[in-house]
Amino acid sequence: MGTKPRTLAETQLRFYRLTHERLLTVSEGLNSDQFSWSAGPSLHSVAWQLWHCARWDDVLAAHINRDLERQPQEQVWERESVAQRWSLTPGSMGRRDAGTDLTGEDAEKITFPAQGEVIDYARRAFTFVEDAVAAIPDDLLLEVAKNDPDGDTNLDNLIIYLEHLSRHLGMIESIRGLQGLDGSSTR
Repeated sequence: MGTKPRTLAETQLRFYRLTHERLLTVSEGLNSDQFSWSAGPSLHSVAWQLWHCARWDDVLAAHINRDLERQPQEQVWERESVAQRWSLTPGSMGRRDAGTDLTGEDAEKITFPAQGEVIDYARRAFTFVEDAVAAIPDDLLLEVAKNDPDGDTNLDNLIIYLEHLSRHLGMIESIRGLQGLDGSSTR
């Protein structure tokens, strides 16, 4: 007897978890100097890449929960006052304080706390979005997301965000390669 095929939601969740696991593994496998090393304003540190991924997943999770009228509807970043704890100025970190639209020079000015704190925040944001993704019923995946200015469906948005994670995972792999380490996250 064959196995039951996954639903669309189960497939999405599977690949979110896999990508998050890879992001965390390649980040945890570095020492603190490697984690914070930057190749310059166009190739930010692993700390920046992981934070940026976690920030956007945090934004997505809060948005999904609001659309589904689930709790919590506030980002981990906000609930735990992460910017304040890290001595970062809200409104100074690009669009939605997630790093997007910053100049390379401004992105390089963000100072992150110890590696473990950045990884811990990423882990909590990733768990938050995985929980939100798991809550989307299959019948809503092909519905246009509430208030989506582009008319994207919930599935479109999940794929857009997953592709974003994959791009930054590739950046981390490149940074590791530039440091003389094994760049691949799949070995």
